[in-house]
Parts: sequence; structure tokens; C-alpha cells
Amino acid sequence: MKRFLLALALAAPLAACGPDCDKFCRRWVQDCQLGNDLAQCTTACNEVGSDNAAFISCVNDRTCDDIRSGGHCQIPKSVSGLVP
Repeated sequence: MKRFLLALALAAPLAACGPDCDKFCRRWVQDCQLGNDLAQCTTACNEVGSDNAAFISCVNDRTCDDIRSGGHCQIPKSVSGLVP
């Protein structure tokens, strides 16, 4: 039982280390005006966020011009609701 609790205690902080979908969608929809619906973006991001964490981090770290150019962050096929 102690091992289980120790493993759970060590894994708990990792659960909060997922991609920042709120920041990503604010940037994508509001700041860069690349989408239409903030709620749709957030839902899609939360559904596939762990699979596309690198893309989400890329968008969060780039300027809007960098994102629009398409050369820096490749949109994964599994992120629905995102249309540049």
C-alpha cells in the first residue's frame, strides 16, 4: 500500500503538466484571429492536448506572424476546430 501511495504522490504533479489549452486557444482565436470559436478550440484542445503538446507549446511560444506563416508550427490532423 505504501508503494501505491508513493507512486500516486509522484504522479500527481505530472497530471498538471499538460499543455496550456486556455493560453493556446486565447492566442489562436483572440490574439491571432485564426479561429472562430474559443469554446470549440478549448474543447478540441482538451480532448487531444496530450497528443499534440508540442504543437500547442509551439503556438504559445511564437508570434502571430510566425503562426500564420505555417513554417514554425505544423497543425496536427487530429486537432479539430482549427482553421488558419
